[in-house]
Amino acid sequence: MSGDVTIETVATTDQLERCFAIRFAVFVDEQRVPPEEEMDALDRADTTIHLLASVDGEDLGTLRVLGEGAGHCHIGRVAVHSRARGTGMGRLLMERAGEVALERCADDQGHLRIELSAQEQAMGFYQACGYSPVSGERYLDAGIWHQDMALELTRK
Repeated sequence: MSGDVTIETVATTDQLERCFAIRFAVFVDEQRVPPEEEMDALDRADTTIHLLASVDGEDLGTLRVLGEGAGHCHIGRVAVHSRARGTGMGRLLMERAGEVALERCADDQGHLRIELSAQEQAMGFYQACGYSPVSGERYLDAGIWHQDMALELTRK
């Protein structure tokens, strides 16, 4: 994959629909998550931040950041098209998500705990991004084994 990765904070309905298209390609078509489980009310909540990653105008990755009170947020629905995996796009998307979360969700002292529900097959990726397993407890979500992971950040 050539070209520079562009990561945008979603601001329009068109961009949001493009995020949903990536998620459906990855979660519904590829991983067989039931379509009714893929979308939820948080997708269109005013407080939800969606990021959209593209290369040369082709949409290839997305995720969402959910604020959960001062100093806490959740990153979820991390989806990267199969043709962009292993290129570094996912890592750039997670780094940008951390920056956005720190800007918008840190507490008054600049501290932030980001949590995510990692598919077990993706835990190595998240560990490479600095996340650590919370308890090691596994659970099924949409028929896929997950574990909670977290990262602590401080604004400089």
